[in-house]
Order: sequence, then C-alpha cells, then structure tokens
Amino acid sequence: MARQRILLLAAAYASHALQTPTTRIVKHSGVRATPVVDAEAPPPAADMSDASAAALIAGTTVGAGVLALPAATAGAGFAASTGVLCGSWVFMAAAGLLVAEAAAACSRRTGEADVGFLATVRELLGDDVSRVTGATYAFLHYALLVAYAAQGGGLLAGAVGAPAAAGALVFGAGVGGGVAFGPPKLVDKANDAFCAVVAASFVTLLVVGAGAFDADRLMSTAPDAKASFEAVPISILSLVYHNVIPTVSRRLGFDRARIARAVLLGSAAPLVMFIAWNALIQGVVDVSSAGADPVAALIAAESGEEGAVLSTAVQIFSFSAVVTSFVGFYYGMRGYVKDVLVESSVSSLADDERILAAAVLVPPSILAAVDPTLFLPALDAAGTFGITLLFGIIPAACVWRLRQDENTEVFVPGGDAVLAAMVGLSAFVIGEGALDALGFL
Repeated sequence: MARQRILLLAAAYASHALQTPTTRIVKHSGVRATPVVDAEAPPPAADMSDASAAALIAGTTVGAGVLALPAATAGAGFAASTGVLCGSWVFMAAAGLLVAEAAAACSRRTGEADVGFLATVRELLGDDVSRVTGATYAFLHYALLVAYAAQGGGLLAGAVGAPAAAGALVFGAGVGGGVAFGPPKLVDKANDAFCAVVAASFVTLLVVGAGAFDADRLMSTAPDAKASFEAVPISILSLVYHNVIPTVSRRLGFDRARIARAVLLGSAAPLVMFIAWNALIQGVVDVSSAGADPVAALIAAESGEEGAVLSTAVQIFSFSAVVTSFVGFYYGMRGYVKDVLVESSVSSLADDERILAAAVLVPPSILAAVDPTLFLPALDAAGTFGITLLFGIIPAACVWRLRQDENTEVFVPGGDAVLAAMVGLSAFVIGEGALDALGFL
C-alpha cells in the first residue's frame, strides 16, 4: 500500500523548547503542573496590518498541495468535492484560531512575545506530548519534501525526456542546493519571482482553459460518500498555514478580532482559488478516463494551439508551486534539525551548513528517486497522519488544558463540544488511514 511506504518516513526526533525565566514549572510524575507566573506579560505592540497578515496566510496556504486536489477529489465529483473543501476550510480555520489562542496564552504566561508552536505545546502539555509533536513535525516535513522532490523531479524529467528518478535527484540537488547554499537575498528574490509566476500562470490557466471548459462535465460524476471522505486528507493539507499563526498572532498584538479577520480572509482567498482550480480541471479533463492524475492528463493533452498553451501553463504553474512550497518546508525542517543538534551531544554540527543540508535533502531525494510516483501518496500520508494530529488534535488539547487551568480569552466559541469535535474528526481520519495502511480497507 502507498501509505505503508510513506510511514517509513517517520523520524524519531524529540522536540524541545527552552524554559523562560518568568515561569517556574513544577513537575509531578512526568506531568507538567499549572505554572506559577511571576508577572503577566503585556501583549506585544502590533506591527502588522490586517491586510498584510491575511496576505501572509494566503501566501503560505497556496502551495503544491493544490496539484494533488484534482486527483483526490475527482471520484467525489465537483459538488461533493466543493463541499469537502468548504468543510475542510471550516475545520482548518477553527484549528488556526485554536493555535492563536494557545500562543496568546503561552506568551502571557511566559512573558515571551515570540513563542513558537512547539514551545507552546511543551508549555501547555508537557515534555512527553511535545516529543510526539516534534516527531510528527519531522514526519510531516519529510513527507512533504519527498512529495515535492518527486513532483518537481518528474516535471523536470518530463521536460527533457530524462528518467523520473534522475529528475528527483537533480531537483533535490539543484533546487535544494540552491536554497541551502545560495545567498539569502538571491534566494528570497528567486522565491518571490516563482510566487509571481504561480499567480500569473494560474490566471493564464483560467483564461485559456475557458475555451475548452465544459460545464456539463462538472455534474457528470455522481456524489460518492467514500470518495468524498478519502479526499479529506489532501483537502486539509492544501489549506495548511498554521505554522505562521504564532508569528501572525504576535505581530497583530494577540488581538482576537484582528487575528480572526486575518485567518478567515487570508484562508478564504485560497479556498476560492482551489474551487476554481478543481472546476477548471474537472471541466476540461474527462476525469473518468484520465487515470490517477487529471493534472498529468492535462499536461499530456497538447492537441491544437490552445491545448499546447494550456499544457505549458499547467507545467509552469505546477513547477513554480512545487518550488515555492519546497523552499518554505526546507527552511522549516532545517531549523528543526539545527535545534535538535544544538540540544544533542553533537551540537558542534549545528553550524555546519553541509550537515544541515544533507540531513534535510538527502533522505527525501533518495526516496523520491527510488519511487518517483510518491507525490500523491506522500501528500495523502502527510494530511492523514501529520496535519490531523499536529493541527487538529494538538491545538484542541492545548486549549482544553489552558481553559482548565485559568480563565482565558476564548478565540473559538462552542466550548468543550467544539474541541471534542476537532479531536474526534481528526482521530477518525487517522484511524481510517491506519486501517488502510495495514491493509484492512
């Protein structure tokens, strides 16, 4: 099974977070007790506009996950898949606000304005849960890096007629090496350029695709409950932006109303984009005969001048989306590996960029070369096991513990019922994925 292969990516890293001087922690039997806060820290001054915060969330959301949506949702049909996307958006928006609520309370309790997600988990849930969270964080990043190396390498290989395995290695060495060792300002400019290409090529897709669009195709697939549920992991993965929520919350001064506006508006724009993308693919490609990947079928369909332009636009859009996503997740995993090395017995290696780059790039590049078809399975595994635990169960548990310990400003209404629903849905998705990976489904 595809998921069985992906489960081999799980990394046994332990997470960490530094104790802050303003909080005294008492431990009993391995469980973190309620902290004694010396002085409640005032919220930091806001230094970001609502529009900039929403733009940061939107930019973080749009990535290579959009390329997997048509394949994941084709069996469900356009109407059902749109419902899945909208439901996933509600789930992920609630998760984002729970992360913000936990980050705001953690900042207040510790006196530190800049508190990351893993540090928040350690503060509120203790060391044992933070280790599980850290391992999940590593698994998620490695799974996505495998997916991006496989897809980016496949696109490169297809453009020059080379083997897909070679393309994965070239992508990992070329793009990964450029990000790892290139001048930071040059990397930033290149990433900005690829982001602009993503936007321009998507507009081109909509304009050119309108000529081949057949609205009747959107309703040609009857809604399928099983296929709709199977589309959930990719849908929620496509709507992930939660790693930037602690930063956005801090820069908005932990103002609940402003954070809520940024989350809702910033994630709504990608939602509309994803629905339009699904409509374009399902309205242009006959998904019933397109095979496993409708996007690949669209790339291969080069008949006529319009078809050639559409195929080229899809390839450019796909490659640019993969690159921008790869850059962000490379930095995320690099920072995590460096922090692990700093706290280990080999901390001297933490400043060696070659070691960091090798630890981040070599495993996913090799896996993608061994099996170049891992793009969709890797994304599915990341959504099933990574996102649901990391941003579904963990934030709900953090907020539940927080609300038990003290009166705090509530960012998500509904009380324990909403928290239980977040955990229950996440656990259901994980359970279905585990049964599938074990061959019971």
